[in-house]
Amino acid sequence: MNISRQMRADSPWHGRAGFAGFTLGAIGVLIFSLTMPMTKIALAGDTLSPWFVWAGRAVLAAFAGMAYLRLIEAKLPPRATWWPLLGTATGVVFGWPLLNTLALQTVPSSHAAVVNGILPLATAIIGATLNRERLSRVFWLCAVAGTLLVCGYAWLRAAGTLHLADMLLLLGVLLGGLGYASGAIAAKYLSGPEVISWALIIALPGTLIMAALNPPANVSAVPLGSWFALAYLGLMSQWVGFFFWYRGLLLGGIARVSQVQLVQLFLTLGLSALMLGEPIETSMILVATLTLSLIFIGRKAA
Repeated sequence: MNISRQMRADSPWHGRAGFAGFTLGAIGVLIFSLTMPMTKIALAGDTLSPWFVWAGRAVLAAFAGMAYLRLIEAKLPPRATWWPLLGTATGVVFGWPLLNTLALQTVPSSHAAVVNGILPLATAIIGATLNRERLSRVFWLCAVAGTLLVCGYAWLRAAGTLHLADMLLLLGVLLGGLGYASGAIAAKYLSGPEVISWALIIALPGTLIMAALNPPANVSAVPLGSWFALAYLGLMSQWVGFFFWYRGLLLGGIARVSQVQLVQLFLTLGLSALMLGEPIETSMILVATLTLSLIFIGRKAA
């Protein structure tokens, strides 16, 4: 029995699963990195309210999820997934998207991305607790150091101030961590597409009502770019991205793979510069290099 267990532990497929998890997580992060710039584009001109942008993306994703579940003839989720799916809906359908959309009315997407740099630590802590993952001391030191590095950068960039938008972003980080970790647990029983689809359907009564209560005042005045951004947020950020993300968290471990999300900060900053003209600072390059190094060390130690 012990020899068999040791053979499984030493199997190269164990390492390949970890690499696959990291790769899938990175694809999810790449999709998510466009979320904040696209949200700013959707909000541009004030033709779409933040409540409609948030609820509309969720409703669009929910209908896509229903079509997918019908296509594969999915059965109702097993009882073991009910609480994780509720946590997923709370975190990644209501909490994180809504609070970030409200905050992005008053702060640049680059600033919001920096504050969200601590999301991997929130995911790691909540995920390790819920999933009973054991991690090395070195891993936690790297995770904390990377998060402090990002938070320090955010604090300096904001000139040592903390606004209401920052409070919304920080609360969103906690709820986002809950949603990511809960979804990864549900992915033990369901595929990634099923997890996010069911979570969106659970939230649909609330999001549909909010979308109906906050329609654009003049539909013809909404720029095409805002509609395109809303479509990306609904189909990619709120749905397809989670296909890769939840599968990656399951294969590679919630706390381990979540650290790749630190890279999302710098992807978002770069995309914000390209799409919105927001400036790239020299300090960003330094912080990015140090953060990536900590992620690598943490993964090896985990």
